[in-house]
Amino acid sequence: MAVNYAAGLSPYSDKGKCGLPEIFDPPEELERKVRELADLIRSSSNVVFHTGAGISTASGIPDFRGPNGVWTMEEKGLSPKFDTTFENAKPSKTHMALLGLQRVGILKFLVSQNVDGLHVRSGFPRDKLAELHGNMFVEECVKCGKQYVRDTVVGSMGLKPTGRLCSVTKARGLRACRGKLRDTILDWEDSLPDRDLTLADEACRKADLSVTLGTSLQIKPSGNLPLITKKRGGKLVIVNLQATKHDRQADLRIHAYVDDVMTKLMKHLGLEVPEWTGPVVVESSELTKPEQLFKFDTGARGLLKEEPLSQHNGTGGLCPELGTTLVERRDSLKQESPSPDTGPTTVKKMKVEPLLT
Repeated sequence: MAVNYAAGLSPYSDKGKCGLPEIFDPPEELERKVRELADLIRSSSNVVFHTGAGISTASGIPDFRGPNGVWTMEEKGLSPKFDTTFENAKPSKTHMALLGLQRVGILKFLVSQNVDGLHVRSGFPRDKLAELHGNMFVEECVKCGKQYVRDTVVGSMGLKPTGRLCSVTKARGLRACRGKLRDTILDWEDSLPDRDLTLADEACRKADLSVTLGTSLQIKPSGNLPLITKKRGGKLVIVNLQATKHDRQADLRIHAYVDDVMTKLMKHLGLEVPEWTGPVVVESSELTKPEQLFKFDTGARGLLKEEPLSQHNGTGGLCPELGTTLVERRDSLKQESPSPDTGPTTVKKMKVEPLLT
């Protein structure tokens, strides 16, 4: 997602196919395709979105394999352009549109490969989000599993200690847990987090429509998750400027900037894109209800006006000292990764697959 993130990864020879030419659908074709996407969403009961680095380029964070991506520029011996810091980056129209779709019950779950933290900082509820490769702002206790969301990046990568200790108080007022905290950022071939991988797997199996945004789907197992929906009889929509690994499996392919697609989509659905007013962490979707956030117009097909939040996680932003707590891990987490086939596989490490099959 960013230069300092990429520089912190271990050396890895195969970073996938980089610098493929971008494809742009003509305006009339784009309009037709977005209308088709809107119709697919209206006819679906369980929609899951998958996001990659391409949705954050509008926020000033470079992608990896685009024409000016981190890996692409590295292959050319050049330095990528980075217009902001993680802390100063603001959620894009796409981030906020996804939040809007979740609030009204259209988007049931969000699977992301991004580590920039913009989904969480946009206010997207963490219990409806799987961050498969980690989050630069999140650190986790190795002892009790509590996660803390900070307002600055935690300062390490590769599941390493951050130098801080867990402050969870034990039952009956006993001393704090004081387990060591570590970052959540995966390095090459690190195993994906069980909680996020399991939730993503379950969501894709339940979905009747998977929509991918801004990803070439080259990293496995993340890039194969949308195929679970397809294999189980659902639809697959791919929105990306470059060719992707699973183009042949897609029911609809849209070649355009994701912000343009999502802005048009929201209009077709009769929805407004929520305004971002600053970083806030929402742990549970139950803390915000659509009727508290939006005003319905019975004469329209969607929602028209956003109302102020009446509830959130109890803070006006991200708390650097206390952080926020993740819903406790379930005891029944799967130990295997998802597969587009009928059963799980033993592959759960972050690897690159060939682009086209």
